[in-house]
Amino acid sequence: MSDATSTLPHDKPTGMANDLAAARVFFALSRGWWSGPTRRRAWFWTLALGTMILLNVGVNVGVNAWHGWFFNALEKKDSATAGMAILAFPLIVVVVSGVGVMILKTRETLQVYWRQWLSAKLIDMWVARRRFQRLSPAGLEPANPEYRIADDVRWATEPLVDFAIGLLAAVITVITFVGILWSIGGGLTIGSGAGAFTIPAYLVLAAVAYGISISSLMLLVGRHLPRRYARRNESEAKFRFGLMRLRDSADAIAIGGGQHSERRAIGATYDTLAQRWLAVIKERVKLTWITNSNGALVPVIPLLLAAPKYMSGELSLGGVMQVAAAFVQVQIAFNWIVENFMRIAEWLASARRVNDLAQSIEALEALPAEVVGGPRQMAGAPGILAAHELVLRDRDGHAITTPLSFELRSGQSLHLGNLSSEAASAALRAIADQWSWGSGVVARAPEASIAAAARRMRWAESPLSDILSGPGGDEAAQTAALARVGLGRLSNLLSDTADWDRVLTEAERQRLALARIHLAQPDIVLIDDALHALDEADAAALFADLRASLPKAMIVTAGSSAVLAAAADTVLGSPAAVLAAPAGLDVLTLPPRRARRKPVA
Repeated sequence: MSDATSTLPHDKPTGMANDLAAARVFFALSRGWWSGPTRRRAWFWTLALGTMILLNVGVNVGVNAWHGWFFNALEKKDSATAGMAILAFPLIVVVVSGVGVMILKTRETLQVYWRQWLSAKLIDMWVARRRFQRLSPAGLEPANPEYRIADDVRWATEPLVDFAIGLLAAVITVITFVGILWSIGGGLTIGSGAGAFTIPAYLVLAAVAYGISISSLMLLVGRHLPRRYARRNESEAKFRFGLMRLRDSADAIAIGGGQHSERRAIGATYDTLAQRWLAVIKERVKLTWITNSNGALVPVIPLLLAAPKYMSGELSLGGVMQVAAAFVQVQIAFNWIVENFMRIAEWLASARRVNDLAQSIEALEALPAEVVGGPRQMAGAPGILAAHELVLRDRDGHAITTPLSFELRSGQSLHLGNLSSEAASAALRAIADQWSWGSGVVARAPEASIAAAARRMRWAESPLSDILSGPGGDEAAQTAALARVGLGRLSNLLSDTADWDRVLTEAERQRLALARIHLAQPDIVLIDDALHALDEADAAALFADLRASLPKAMIVTAGSSAVLAAAADTVLGSPAAVLAAPAGLDVLTLPPRRARRKPVA
């Protein structure tokens, strides 16, 4: 899938226009499933579903005709015809069931494939170019992007397929059953003699007028529901995130005695969620008055309307049952908005949250470099890693380092000493182009590969071999790397899938991080206090072995470990230890840095 993001509208209308705009943006985002490499699969299941819907309407017409056939036979006491109708009914049931099964098959398959495609697109957009990490520093990250991909994509695709089914069926049903009402119901003559007048197709007019009235009333009463759903979903995501944070940070919170404050924070979040749920319930109560009243009225109204013609003998009992069933079918079609209004509101809320994530990613890519800020990355000479006047700042703009300048060549190592853990981590991340606040220049060869080991490594729940060197890695090399860092016992678990963050101790995770570096054979190695859980003898031996296995790598370390400081060629960190401006940067032409400006809201 391409890394490029599609151009999406960013207008912010209000009210009904806002809902229509959200739908338009979502369709622009997701229509690629029908036009890209997946178009054959997409159109196959779409057309298959459409065919099943047409068959289903035909079956309903057949059932309606059966009503007329059977009840006319009852009225005439024609036992032979009634018996034939009864014998035909099991066949109708089989056909109805079969069409229903095929609709279920095509609908849910379409939903699964479409959701799979859209989720993959959003994940690719979010992960590519480290956008998952860059969105927050740029001030563009929407709340809980992971919830939007996991849940909102589902709620934005699955109902939409149902809506398409319902709308197509509604249109065909109206056309078909209005014809039945017209042909069987005919006109209604009121009065007699000279004062008599006829209402042509009165059942059709009544069905259309009633359907439009109920649908319009539903739209008017429920106009605030989409916004209520959007706010509720936002609170649901925040509540879930709070619980996940408590679980992921369990050790730190327990040691610091922060469980009570965490409980209060989660409680406050749920209180907000409860209030927003109550607001949704309030709106749904209003709509339920209409839907329940409509459900009681629809079966009765056609009988009342057909009663005068039945009493006058213009309609048979079978005709009454046919027009009653046809009237109900027309109302079901007309009231498609009524029956689905709550789901449409939920869909709009989810679609808007998916849109926000995609638009935030696009906005991030559109920001000029001087707005995003942070140290600049420049192309340097092969075998050289250099920094010039590197000043790093925190999110509030406060400097956390003095100006740092250095130059490393192949095989050399540098230890960032006398820096706080925050500053040292920021410096390593700046070298890897992962720090967004500060100034200065980092220069390295564009093709130079980087491998890093952080103080706390985190990996997805996946096979151990994938963590070591990705899918398809050399198992023999992986086994050797594990043995090299003292984890030989794990060589029999390479194909096992587990939550390795929990299975392994902190010291074992740090050894595993070193094994990954051995296998990667990078040009640049960044170690952020990643040996602190090991005793000094083991740490010294492992670091010495790492340097020996990577004789040409440039290694930058950070942290309070005396082992790393002693093993480094240069220790950098205090003002007195700042090196002269590297010669490798003297030949670089630095573009003038333009004044930073805030992004347009």
